[in-house]
Amino acid sequence: VSTQSTGESKMKATLILLISFFFVSIILAQQPTKPVWPTAFSASVEHRRHEPFERHEPRFHRFYYDSVKNKDKITGIEEWHAEYYWAERIFDHNIQREYTVYYQRGSSACFYRSINTTLPKPNFANVNYIGQSLINYEPVYHWIETDRTRGITFQYFETVKYREPKRIEVSHDREGRSETWNFFEFDSCPQDPELFDLPAAVRNTCNPY
Repeated sequence: VSTQSTGESKMKATLILLISFFFVSIILAQQPTKPVWPTAFSASVEHRRHEPFERHEPRFHRFYYDSVKNKDKITGIEEWHAEYYWAERIFDHNIQREYTVYYQRGSSACFYRSINTTLPKPNFANVNYIGQSLINYEPVYHWIETDRTRGITFQYFETVKYREPKRIEVSHDREGRSETWNFFEFDSCPQDPELFDLPAAVRNTCNPY
């Protein structure tokens, strides 16, 4: 009888392990692989910033990126010296230089400096999958990373259908500030290399600032 009981116990333990393995396999199968930042794209982006005691209007621009050129570019309407200009910013990471050009009625003003602007280019090594969410009624995968040492929470949302960026949120909890990037009209493909080069006439009149 003792031998039979032992055998039954082993069978039950094995069965429980098999059932547990089955459910774990289902859960893992439902969890998507970690995100991968596109190597080249263009997208329309809404950028929002929040800081205590400061007002920041949302900014809309077109965002271009090409990993082969190792450059970013954003274009859009910006206010400069109480007037509105068509602005073009190029970020050359090869030489760590940022160019800003303001265009208005046949004129241009070009400036350059060391890169001092934060653009989204996340590292997903430590993100954790939360599940699915909805953004503008589109299903998205929701990922999060919390850095308790620095008090920073990073959230990333990508479309379920195409695995393309939909929203990035970065919160500096201790300082009470945050930034959000919403992506629209995402086009994941190689970009025209000339997009990242300033016209010679403009570049030759660029000034440090």
